[in-house]
Amino acid sequence: MDYIKIHSPSLSDEEVKYVQMFMKDNKLKAIFNLYGFLFGWFYLLYKKAYLESLAVIIISLLLVQIGFILHSYLFLLLGLITPNLLVGFYFYFMLANKIDRDIEHCNQPIDKQCLAKRGGNSIAAALFGVFMVIFLFWPVIYAKITHQDVTTKQDQYINKVEKALH
Repeated sequence: MDYIKIHSPSLSDEEVKYVQMFMKDNKLKAIFNLYGFLFGWFYLLYKKAYLESLAVIIISLLLVQIGFILHSYLFLLLGLITPNLLVGFYFYFMLANKIDRDIEHCNQPIDKQCLAKRGGNSIAAALFGVFMVIFLFWPVIYAKITHQDVTTKQDQYINKVEKALH
């Protein structure tokens, strides 16, 4: 408690107790978050941690892209599972990072109204994430529903050449 009070003297005793829940030996401890694991970056959007959500999305997309380049299902799977693992195990670290940015934005002494506005939850942001995923994957979803071929002529030619070589 002394460590936290020295570095953040403006925190109330209640706020210090909340911070201590995530501290061990004056360091942030890793606590598993089930909602973070189940919903991944959508949960970060819900918690208004937009920058952290973007970082998780970029990491996931890079792993998926490596999977496509290497034709490796392992990297594709990692690209789909990694965001949930990252958010599940590092959620409180990401949230603490977001809170730190919010405190810097709201200046010293801490403006509680500013923090209240920047904190909390945003169902709209999480729904925006869901709609973006649906929008981006709509061509694939539509093709699966209507049984249409979504490969390009170049992909079809490459497939024919590969079959002829084998």
